[in-house]
Amino acid sequence: MKVSKYRIKQYLIIILAALASALSLEIFLLPSTVVAGGTLGLSAILDIVLTNQNPQLWYFSAGIWLVLLNVPFCIYTFVHFKKSFAIKTTLYVVALALALVILRLTNLSQVFQQLVDDGQSDRVILVLLGGALHGVSLPLVLSQNASTGGTDVVGLMVQKHSQKSSRTAIRLILVINIMVVLVSSLILFAVTHDVHQAINTFIYSVAAMVIGEIVQEGIFKGFSSAVELEITTEKKAEMMQALREGLNHGVSTITVTGGYSGQEKSLVLCVIQKHQLITARRIINQVDPQAFAYVENVKEVIGKGFANKEIEIEN
Repeated sequence: MKVSKYRIKQYLIIILAALASALSLEIFLLPSTVVAGGTLGLSAILDIVLTNQNPQLWYFSAGIWLVLLNVPFCIYTFVHFKKSFAIKTTLYVVALALALVILRLTNLSQVFQQLVDDGQSDRVILVLLGGALHGVSLPLVLSQNASTGGTDVVGLMVQKHSQKSSRTAIRLILVINIMVVLVSSLILFAVTHDVHQAINTFIYSVAAMVIGEIVQEGIFKGFSSAVELEITTEKKAEMMQALREGLNHGVSTITVTGGYSGQEKSLVLCVIQKHQLITARRIINQVDPQAFAYVENVKEVIGKGFANKEIEIEN
């Protein structure tokens, strides 16, 4: 079966997201005894307890546990969701697992620490960098209509069978992730009998999750960030046509009366993405140099032509 260029692009983006997660876990989080949420977090704590970052024990590393824990979730996606969604979700899980195993075998975390400051890296900085890098993955995966497996699939299961909104699913995923971090800390305490280490693992893990959420929200807002143009002009038809053709967004008009001149004019309204603002300015000056326009920030846009986090998840 021939694979289209668009499909190949989707697969490459998903693999890139998996690589970002693998680097965040193997280089920053695991060396700091920090775990993520979901199946990745359970895989991480099993890795920490059983291998102690020993490359020779790669068969007990997070990558192997990740595949084993995600098998039922991947099967569920093939049974209950579209085949393309299931394939891309499975691709992410497999790519992440392979990347984790390869990074462990190459002992990249030790190489990184030696390059930075001979193994004396500040744990806070590592946690911040690891959480931020891990936060990049979910928006990339969602943008390709896939999931990261594990708790993401659990949220989809709840949403599908209970008819709850995606906000309910997001809250459930957050609760599960926090519980995973708590259980991981308890497991670490049971193995090491070190209360200080267990508490630090919980605190730093939650901090990494919060940083990841902040990065995710920033990326999602970047997808949907927009501004509203309000243009007062006497060349309504020409302005509307130029904006539609130049910006590929719809426009609306309102008839207004100038308070100073008393003349009837048109107020052209258009919501565009922020990066299109320079193009919009050029169009306005070309069509009507006498036009009066101002720009307002828009908090969020829901509709065709703009990405929206909740709609992406529900889809």
